[in-house]
Amino acid sequence: MKKTIAQETVLLKELQMSGSVTLQDTMEKLGISAATARRLFVRMEEKGYGIRTHGKLSLPDSTFSFYNYEASEELYVKEKKEIAKEAVSIISDGDTLFLDSGTTVCLFSMALADALRQKTLKNVNVFTNSYMIINILNGCATVNLIGGTFRSNRKDFCGYMAEKAIKDCHFDKCILGTDGYCNSIGFSTTDFESAKICEAAIENSDNAVILMDSHKFGKAAMVGFSKKENISLVITDNKMKKEHRSELLRGGVNLKIANNN
Repeated sequence: MKKTIAQETVLLKELQMSGSVTLQDTMEKLGISAATARRLFVRMEEKGYGIRTHGKLSLPDSTFSFYNYEASEELYVKEKKEIAKEAVSIISDGDTLFLDSGTTVCLFSMALADALRQKTLKNVNVFTNSYMIINILNGCATVNLIGGTFRSNRKDFCGYMAEKAIKDCHFDKCILGTDGYCNSIGFSTTDFESAKICEAAIENSDNAVILMDSHKFGKAAMVGFSKKENISLVITDNKMKKEHRSELLRGGVNLKIANNN
């Protein structure tokens, strides 16, 4: 293991146990100088492992450390449905899609199923690691389950087998949710396994699309999975704040606002 990776591993364990680690503690624990510790903090922040604040590295937001599907699907339902409906409008006949397991993407799959039943779309091929989406799209589209280790809290599959299957495929579009966005770490999620799934899907897609309700802007979950320059399109609701809209547009991100009356 490379020395820098070993150092990051030590700090990650400390972050998970304590929520933060100081510059002084890092110097003593790893036997490194203050300058080296600062560079280590910078690298870890760039990777989305933490945020530097006043001489220490902290988890982005401890309230985002855990995810529960049932709790998430009760939040911002109106906004998520509007985003889902808008997202269907960017799908073309014959598209091959990857859909992740977030609740907004699940609502997108319902809207997609309606479009396929009404024949306003046809011949859509779907790959997903979501147990929920398999049931929704069964009989409407060709649906391929990305298998792996089942996670009951996310109702999906993850791990080595899931990542390898995604890396062996090519998608016209990947449709992803996110648990937060801030400029320092980009789009983020609550755990490393979810981040790896998203990274693999983005890498193997012609177009990466993020569906997110507006309250997630300006917030960071634990692990960053993509900077804004890797994302083709962000679809959100019309409650998005002007400063967040300007930030994305300055970064060259295409933005769609659902129900923008």
